[in-house]
Amino acid sequence: MNLAHMNKEIIALKNEVARMKIILEEDLEFAKRTEEAWQEIDEGKFKEYSTEEFFERLKK
Repeated sequence: MNLAHMNKEIIALKNEVARMKIILEEDLEFAKRTEEAWQEIDEGKFKEYSTEEFFERLKK
C-alpha cells in the first residue's frame, strides 16, 4: 500500500465517520424526545381521543 492510497483511504474513512456522526446525533435526539414523551405519559400529561377525534386532528 503506497502513501497516496493510504491518504485516499483516510479521507474516505473521515467522510464515513462524519456521516455516522450525523446519524448518531439524529438518533440521540430521537431517543431524547422519546424519553421525554414517555415521562410525560408516566406523569399523566397526555390527552385521550376517540378514533374519530384522532383522525380529525391528524387531518389538521
